Amino acid sequence: MIKTRLKYCVFDPDPNGNPRYYVRKPGRPKIRIREPFEGNDGNITAGFMKAYFAALAQLDGFEPTPKLPREKTFNWLVDQYFRSPVFERYDELTRADKRSVLSRYCETAGELPYGSMRKEDVEASRDKRASTPGAADKLVKYLRVMFKWAINKKHAQQNPAIGVEKINSDSIGWHTWTPAEVDIYRAHHPIGTKARLALELMLNVGARISDAARIGRQHEAEGWLKFVAWKNRNKKSRKTIECPITRDLAAAIAATQTGDLTYLVNDLGRAFTINGLGNKMRDWCNAAGLPQCSSHGLRKSAAVIMAENGSTAAEMCALFGWSKLETAEIYIREAQKRKMVANAFTRLDEYRNRESVSVPRTKKPTETKRTKSRAKSKQI
Repeated sequence: MIKTRLKYCVFDPDPNGNPRYYVRKPGRPKIRIREPFEGNDGNITAGFMKAYFAALAQLDGFEPTPKLPREKTFNWLVDQYFRSPVFERYDELTRADKRSVLSRYCETAGELPYGSMRKEDVEASRDKRASTPGAADKLVKYLRVMFKWAINKKHAQQNPAIGVEKINSDSIGWHTWTPAEVDIYRAHHPIGTKARLALELMLNVGARISDAARIGRQHEAEGWLKFVAWKNRNKKSRKTIECPITRDLAAAIAATQTGDLTYLVNDLGRAFTINGLGNKMRDWCNAAGLPQCSSHGLRKSAAVIMAENGSTAAEMCALFGWSKLETAEIYIREAQKRKMVANAFTRLDEYRNRESVSVPRTKKPTETKRTKSRAKSKQI
């Protein structure tokens, strides 16, 4: 093989040892020469030299795109966001999820200028992930929150994620447990089991899985529970939940071996992690033959029970820690709708029952009280 001394020409064989030649100049992309380097006479072929000079001319006319300053890229913005006190106030699970979603986004968009992003670009990123609508909507949500922070810190002037609609807007979310499903679970997991205590805790308190993993005897006071909701606990909007210990919950607590600081403990006697309790609840639901049910749906079921029993929006917000009355009103409207439908069918049943009862003989059109009295007098 002839050793080339051509300037900028680089010999770079592939992993199998096959010869490859490139023309490479600093600051410019390399160009591969595919013409044979050596002819039968042992000299460099004319075709190779022609391709070599064409590559040099192409590189001489190449004007590289100026590299964007890092301070203008998504990589920089996301990195600053991760370092911010706002981000640090999220709980560990939320931080991990946000890091995962935004870091994956930066794999393709990291070197792009975030200041040039438009609503259409966010919609395009959302639509690109349409096959996983939950992930698509989560990306939009996290971008919206990050740009809100960026505007407050004067890093950005507009929020391109505002007004971007969800793909999953028609989703009903987690399955809401029905009364029949609650009965099936209770029948499979009797009083005294951790599985039963978990259900009674989430159903009677309306607790999230993150709260159920933490609530213990230190939160008891004169027959009530009082605790700070885990969600948003580090924000000004954090919620303190107070609710009475119901008869069903009290019975489950009394019959179950609990921990010192948490009612629910794992097989090692330690408090469950949030993920650990969620996974265990998944196992308990599957064991009861309820694969469609989950811990998330129990909180919704508790809200339905409260709404159907006439709780006001303000009362439900106090119990469930919601900041907006609109959230409670969703359940109240659904409860009222079901009640109206039930009332309509009750009246229908009453009407049908009246129709089925025999009615007295109707009078003839010509028959009057006077004709009856005349007939009676003739008989006398």
